[in-house]
Amino acid sequence: MNAIVQPSAEKQVKTYDAGDLLDVYAVAHESTEWLSTLITQIKKEMKKTQTDLEERGIHPATFYTLESLLGLTEYFAEDRANFFDVQREEYEKEWEATK
Repeated sequence: MNAIVQPSAEKQVKTYDAGDLLDVYAVAHESTEWLSTLITQIKKEMKKTQTDLEERGIHPATFYTLESLLGLTEYFAEDRANFFDVQREEYEKEWEATK
């Protein structure tokens, strides 16, 4: 049996303008900046802990993997924040041009 499904005439497709996308990318950028701040604070706390443990005889190599993971996480957060900021700026220009 071959059924043909017709789209409902009542369904409306939502449309979004540059102002909407400006808001979305602004929030994404701000949230990612907060994430970067959190990562920076974690790195500072890790350094303190690392120093304390090294004084107690724990070898610094113990922390290499954790430092690498934090470095990667920091890179991705900064990369996304930069991307969101560029997108935000583009949509801001587009939005301002419509006024």
